[in-house]
Amino acid sequence: MDESAQEALYMTFKAVIEDVIADKRKNPKNMKTLDEFEAKINMGLHVEEDFILWLNLVAEGGVYSLSKGKLEEYDLEIISDPEDLMYFTNGEYSTMKMMTGKNRFGKRKLRYKGGTTGRNMGTLLKLPKVLVLEKRK
Repeated sequence: MDESAQEALYMTFKAVIEDVIADKRKNPKNMKTLDEFEAKINMGLHVEEDFILWLNLVAEGGVYSLSKGKLEEYDLEIISDPEDLMYFTNGEYSTMKMMTGKNRFGKRKLRYKGGTTGRNMGTLLKLPKVLVLEKRK
């Protein structure tokens, strides 16, 4: 994947994450979850059979930032096909489907492992509350 394609994917993904968080902030019942969620997450976007674009999401004190690269110290690491992650954030794919289904490369749609600070399965379980849009009624 060339540099311009990586930059375009990064900018698209960053906009999606920022929009999801902004949308969630419109609902007062989400404020406590968004403000209290603290994590450093390495996110691998599995874009080609042998290439993963690494980003990191840092949430501290209600402030969220997405940057390029891997963090040395992190709480959780996830790897997913960008398309599957988009379907996850818009609520089309459930957490169960992400954990058990296969992506186009034959790997799990959402692969995860603990970070340098421990297994942090609670962080993994809280992630959908932060990154997944609520269903509109």
